[in-house]
Amino acid sequence: MATPSPDSPGPPDDSRRERWRDGIRALSLLNRAPHWLVTRASWWLTGFVTLYVVGGAVLGWRAASEVLVGLTAPGQTRHAVYAYVLCLAGWMVVPAFIGGAAGYLLSQQIDARRRLTEAELLDDMSHPVPPAPASSGGLRIRSLVDLHAEGGNARRFVEEYVNSPHSGDHERAKGHWTATVQYVADRLDRLEGLTPGEAAMAAEWLARTVAFAEARLGKCFACDRGL
Repeated sequence: MATPSPDSPGPPDDSRRERWRDGIRALSLLNRAPHWLVTRASWWLTGFVTLYVVGGAVLGWRAASEVLVGLTAPGQTRHAVYAYVLCLAGWMVVPAFIGGAAGYLLSQQIDARRRLTEAELLDDMSHPVPPAPASSGGLRIRSLVDLHAEGGNARRFVEEYVNSPHSGDHERAKGHWTATVQYVADRLDRLEGLTPGEAAMAAEWLARTVAFAEARLGKCFACDRGL
C-alpha cells in the first residue's frame, strides 16, 4: 500500500481532452428522459434535419416540405426515391419522437399523484425528510484534481488511488476515476429524480467508497472491468 505524503504534488490540471471526455461522461448524471434526448434522440434529429436539408436542395424547399407533411405524393417529384425516404421519415420519425416525449411527460405527471399505499404514506410521514446532497455545481463529475484540492479525506483518497493501483500514473487514474463515477450513475436507480448536482454527489460518494476500498488492496474497479 502506498503511503501518501502530506506534501506530495497533486494530479496535473485536466487537459482539454480530459475535460471533454469527462463532460461526455457527466451526461450519465441526467435522468432517463433527458439522457435519452441528449444521447440518443439528438442523433435521430440530426439525421432527420440532414435528410430534410438535402431534400430541400434536391427536390426544392417547397416540394420537400409538402412531401414531408403528405401534401405531395413522392412519385410526383423529380427524385421519387429520395422523396419516398423523406416521406417515410415524416410519417414515422417525427410523430414517434413527439408522441414519445409527450407520453413520457404525461405519464410523469399522472404517476406523481396518489402513488403511495397507506402504509408507505404513514411511514413517510413518521420520518423527517433528509437533506438533499450538496450540489457539485450541475452537470459535472469532479475530477481527481478537484478532490485533491479539497484536502482531507478526499486528498488521501486521490493519493492512494493514484499511487497504489495506478503506480503514480495520474492520467490513467483520472480517466478510471470518472469512468467509475459514470458506471455508478448509469446503474444506480435511486439517482432517478435527483438533479444532476445531487446525482453527481451521490454517485461520487459510492464510487469513492468502492474505489478507496479496492485501492487499499492495490486494485482498481475500472481496471478490473475494462472501463
